[in-house]
Amino acid sequence: MFSYLTQPPFRFSPGKGDPYQTRLSEWVEQTYQPGETYDFAIIGVPLSKSSISFSGAHSHPGQFRQLLQNFTTYNMDEDIDLAELRAVDLGDVAMHITDIAVCQKNIEEALDEVTRQVSALPVIVGGDHSITYRAIAGIHRAKPQRIGLIHFDAHLDVRDTEYGGTSNGTPMRSLIETGTLRGEDMVTIGLRSFANSREYRQYAEDKGMTLVTANQVRKRGIEEVVESALRKLEETCDAIYATFDVDVMDQSVVPGVPAIGPAGLASVDLFYAAQRLGQSRKVIAMDMVCVDPTRDLRDISSRVALHLFLHFATGYAQRK
Repeated sequence: MFSYLTQPPFRFSPGKGDPYQTRLSEWVEQTYQPGETYDFAIIGVPLSKSSISFSGAHSHPGQFRQLLQNFTTYNMDEDIDLAELRAVDLGDVAMHITDIAVCQKNIEEALDEVTRQVSALPVIVGGDHSITYRAIAGIHRAKPQRIGLIHFDAHLDVRDTEYGGTSNGTPMRSLIETGTLRGEDMVTIGLRSFANSREYRQYAEDKGMTLVTANQVRKRGIEEVVESALRKLEETCDAIYATFDVDVMDQSVVPGVPAIGPAGLASVDLFYAAQRLGQSRKVIAMDMVCVDPTRDLRDISSRVALHLFLHFATGYAQRK
């Protein structure tokens, strides 16, 4: 059915244990039905060979699925039950065992194929941050339009590709230099000191990117920062893609990310942002990247990433 997607090695479906509550593992459908309309299409991208630092982020899609049995579909704060929406797990993008370039090509092909064939908003579970470039490229190829990007990250991700090739440190630069996105249509939120360089900051600013540091978020408030980003991109872009590099959060919140660091954002800030972005009718896809279950503690970071999706889904329910 899909040329570049494979079934995940494991699925976790414990079955119905309590008739009065629905677990996420019961909610997410395991079989895609052609022609059916869904709200979310979950796609795993188990790639971390392209990470600058050691990363076991290829394990994240599997851990994400395993945790579906631990949580329910009901958001008590908003009195919204996600069971009223439809989500389907399309499986994982096929990965080559050694060839990173083939892996990256497969990501683009898979998202092109899914965008053309599936009526659903892609929810992409990485993998390292290199996957974002190819995911957006695939979506843009299938449906050419002006796409804006709201990017939560401690890092600029505009490294020069001549030094190490395409990696998790280069997706924003790759998007700009291939003409897939315009620099002025990219907003990066949560940047940390001692995690970037002056030269790469200058590159980003020269390309028109909007940069907001973690400290600026604390001073301005996450609500104002997110609203400003949405106002800017909703006015100029046809669609918006949201990418969450989980290392944007403080190391005390997400110990299982390759690039942990202090003075990051709080989980509640990111949950607010995810829900608000879910409400925007122009947001067409989202991803969560750079979670390494092999270095995590009691699945803390994986649980945070899953809740980013759940808050985004809550916003999407409010959109509908």
